[in-house]
Amino acid sequence: MKAGRGRLVLRQRDLGFGLIDRSLVNSEIIAGFECGLVHGGRHDLLQTTRHMPSGRMRDHLRIARNHGVFTARDGLVPGHDAVERLRIAQDEGVQTIWDLSHYHRIDDPGAYVRAIVRQAQAVCGAERLWLCPVNEPSLYPMLAGMSREHAVNMAVVMAEEARHLHPSVGILVNDPITGVGDRQFAATDAIVSRTFVDVIGVNYYPHTARTSLSKVLLKTWRRYGKPIMVSETSWHDGHSVHHRRYPGLNKGSWLRHVQDEVKIANDRGVEVIGICWYPMVDCPPWHAPRSRNRWSHGLIRQDLSVDPALSAELMAMMPHAAAA
Repeated sequence: MKAGRGRLVLRQRDLGFGLIDRSLVNSEIIAGFECGLVHGGRHDLLQTTRHMPSGRMRDHLRIARNHGVFTARDGLVPGHDAVERLRIAQDEGVQTIWDLSHYHRIDDPGAYVRAIVRQAQAVCGAERLWLCPVNEPSLYPMLAGMSREHAVNMAVVMAEEARHLHPSVGILVNDPITGVGDRQFAATDAIVSRTFVDVIGVNYYPHTARTSLSKVLLKTWRRYGKPIMVSETSWHDGHSVHHRRYPGLNKGSWLRHVQDEVKIANDRGVEVIGICWYPMVDCPPWHAPRSRNRWSHGLIRQDLSVDPALSAELMAMMPHAAAA
């Protein structure tokens, strides 16, 4: 059926909120694992969250899987062993969408993606390789010290090269889209106009939202006519703006709120393939990588215990709970 304004998408209804195409994602809720290089390049979030092959990566994936989450966003970013990361995700049975640059500067993006594709084929054969070439290109001037145009060019080069080399590549592009003005879509427009994109990602948080998520999803659908992912959202227990804007909510009720907004968009013909809770693991403040404190925005705590409100919500969504 041709994509376009007001298209009715016929999909399998699953768990009550989405119309899900199982050829794209394996679970409606997606576990997002921080893989960014932040605080002027001095804070590697993969290291400080211990989401490493030699650390707790397997533990994190197993906890997510035990909550019915079988798809993840993770990173094959510079400075980390891509082969080991690919192998662990495959061993744990978690479908993964891999960020290649999450505020990282890559001097030769073509060479970098060629190496990643070779490594992915060595570990995973010809199975579909999902990539997010550049996370949030509109924020690169502030967080990575390069222009938005540079970040867009990097994304296009890596997407094109990956499609040329791999028999089955899926491309996610994502950016903060928190309103419906044209400026919100500038970076995504620039990428979509130059290369084929499979899924449009919308990053939407309580403290930056300018309008309702359902309106954002509808505007994004009408603009691109492509499947959409809520590619980042979460609730931060310690964020005063979250509590001021949405009094009385917690992580579990924020997830329900997002699901309700997705359902509204679904009912108007928008194809939303999943919601990524980002991040899944509490992390130190970006500006304080050595801090013993953690931002409380994930399911998984520093000691591998879980947030009770979000855990309960995810467990209630699992098929055995629905059947009961």
